[in-house]
Amino acid sequence: MILDLSAVTDGLIDLVKSSWNSAPIWAELGSVGPTFTPTFTGLGPDAIRDGNGPQLSLFLYHAESDNAQEATFWTSQMLRSPGQPVRYLPLALDLFYLLSAYSETSYAEEQEAMSVALRIFHANGVVRSDSTPTPAWQLTLTMEHRSYDELSRLWQATTVPLRLGVVYRAAVLFLTPDEPDAGAKEVETVNAILNGTDVVTVTAP
Repeated sequence: MILDLSAVTDGLIDLVKSSWNSAPIWAELGSVGPTFTPTFTGLGPDAIRDGNGPQLSLFLYHAESDNAQEATFWTSQMLRSPGQPVRYLPLALDLFYLLSAYSETSYAEEQEAMSVALRIFHANGVVRSDSTPTPAWQLTLTMEHRSYDELSRLWQATTVPLRLGVVYRAAVLFLTPDEPDAGAKEVETVNAILNGTDVVTVTAP
């Protein structure tokens, strides 16, 4: 479970960043190491055009509840009465990311950056976080099919020209719910008896 969605975005970006130098594409291009290194960011396609040099963006553009996962919690709640209020139940979310690249002068850099990122995400269908500094999380990462019309509308919403883009679904992420209030402690009464007579009564939680 987690409280901060940006921690998931940072974790996915770090996955690409940490594998960038060892990507097989560089050897295929006849280079000992990377021919370039983009700026890795979670900013949207419109914002990365203000940066310098090539950019690789993993932009969280949509989140929706995962009804199937939430049903597993509601089923157990319905079997108990009165059950927990909604605020104390985890919120199951599916996150949708737009992966895209931008280079002002080189289409090759854009497509090479996408090639590296696609291969890394394909090899890591299950992504786990480090346990620190945030709570640990685990999710599956899958490429989502989106029609050309849907992607076109998405790019139009960013007010920038259409570029190569791929949608990924990260699921299931659980947002940490509120902690239930501590119930009242059971009251216990102890009577001290001396020679058959009650001497003192002690009441403690």
